[in-house]
Amino acid sequence: MQKLVNGCRLDTELGSLEMAWKAMKADTLDIARIHENAGADFEKMAQEIATFTEEQKRQAKVAEDTVQKLHSNLKSTYNKFTSQEKTFHQKGEDYDKIQNSLKFSENNRSQLQPKEMDKLRIKEAKAKEELEKNESSYKNLLEDVAKCKMAFEKEMTNMCEMFQTLDEKRIDHMRDHLWKCTNVDSRTCVEQDQCAERMRKNIEPCDIDRDIQLFIKTHRTGSEKPPNVAFKPCRSRPFKVQAGEGDHLYSEVSLP
Repeated sequence: MQKLVNGCRLDTELGSLEMAWKAMKADTLDIARIHENAGADFEKMAQEIATFTEEQKRQAKVAEDTVQKLHSNLKSTYNKFTSQEKTFHQKGEDYDKIQNSLKFSENNRSQLQPKEMDKLRIKEAKAKEELEKNESSYKNLLEDVAKCKMAFEKEMTNMCEMFQTLDEKRIDHMRDHLWKCTNVDSRTCVEQDQCAERMRKNIEPCDIDRDIQLFIKTHRTGSEKPPNVAFKPCRSRPFKVQAGEGDHLYSEVSLP
């Protein structure tokens, strides 16, 4: 719009129309400035929204990383727990079998050597020790799973609450900036309409007759018509011209 105004020349205009043109150029430059200011305001708000969004993403990522780490820890601990659970149950089955075998041997002691009974008792004691050891590990892992689960659920709850807070802030922030955008639009329209109204007021006084008279007054070469062109003879006495019937008007010319 500024280029359009700068390229507009008024060399041929005079009077009220010239004044209207100059006023319109000035108001058009004002309109260009109004739009430039509006563009700057929109750009500023866009930057504010981008900065706000990036900060929200950063906060969300911190929370997500924390929850992801706790989830991975819970998953790893739970896998150890399930593996230990299988081992513990297997040790329990092995111990039950050894106990049953020992009871059977004690009931049939006469059929076994004392050394064989001692071996069975030692085997039963080792199986019991292994079972108790695995039971302790199993219970410890069960407690670890409970702790990891509690930590994960707590952080997950905190993250969900934070996400809700972030989204509430985002909606409020976006609503506020959308409102500001409409304010910029309204301000731009009002200021532009004011420029247009000034243009109309400057155009209204234009007087065609007065501008025409001004043009005549400015560009006229004089107030009198130029004289008529008269014939000037080449001698002091005038020619006497006689024309015969059927002859050309200037076919016979005589000088007395």
